[in-house]
Amino acid sequence: MKRHLNYLLITVALTLVFATYFILSSDGKESVIVSTENNHTESIVFKVGEEEGEVIRELIITMARTNPAVLAFKKGRLEALGVKLRSKVTTFEFLAFVFRDPQLAKEMKLLQESSIKYKRFVEGFFPKMLKEYEKEGFYLRAEHFANHLEIDQLEFIQILKECLGSAQSGDRGAFKPLIDYLIAVKNQ
Repeated sequence: MKRHLNYLLITVALTLVFATYFILSSDGKESVIVSTENNHTESIVFKVGEEEGEVIRELIITMARTNPAVLAFKKGRLEALGVKLRSKVTTFEFLAFVFRDPQLAKEMKLLQESSIKYKRFVEGFFPKMLKEYEKEGFYLRAEHFANHLEIDQLEFIQILKECLGSAQSGDRGAFKPLIDYLIAVKNQ
């Protein structure tokens, strides 16, 4: 009886360990998340190519470190960079790339300190996040995103739901609490 109980405990432990796991590529820019909950397998990839990663890095660093008056002169360049990303990178991929990189997470904290720049940055999430919300599996991707960043999944989903409610009412700054949360937890 004791032997069967030990076997059962080991089986349960291994099942929990392998139920959700991460595979990171050698460059750290790709994550494949495989979840086997309820005998259903779902793969979600947060992948940013090398070129897109450099574009994201340039956008975040430029916005964070540049004086708002000077930033106005770089608007065309920043918009061109944004266009490069628009059809290639999802919002969760963008945020995963930024907040998995400790340097970029710190740059986000710096960006947050400038209310003018930060407001524009946050408002940029409004249209794309709403469009992604309409796609099937949005909350599943959000859960995997939270696991990928190693943040509290329930807290993240609750904040996301509140932001989406405000966004659906037309609030362009609706995702500020979500970005604030990510900055706070990834800069601890």
